[in-house]
Amino acid sequence: MATPAAELKVARQILGWDALTLARALRLSGTPEKMAARVLAMEAGQRDISGPVQVAVEALLSGWRPNGWTD
Repeated sequence: MATPAAELKVARQILGWDALTLARALRLSGTPEKMAARVLAMEAGQRDISGPVQVAVEALLSGWRPNGWTD
């Protein structure tokens, strides 16, 4: 069974997004560098992945996008 960190990385790859794009879709705050670093830290297992982030990623994989989103 894959870890949540590994699942997050695979989900991002399926979406075809870099870490910053996923961070923007999740509406993480901070500078672009810090936003991307948070996603990469979650993927590396260095930062916990919250339940709301897991739910949001599932929604993104199902085709949902935030209001005003453009790929």
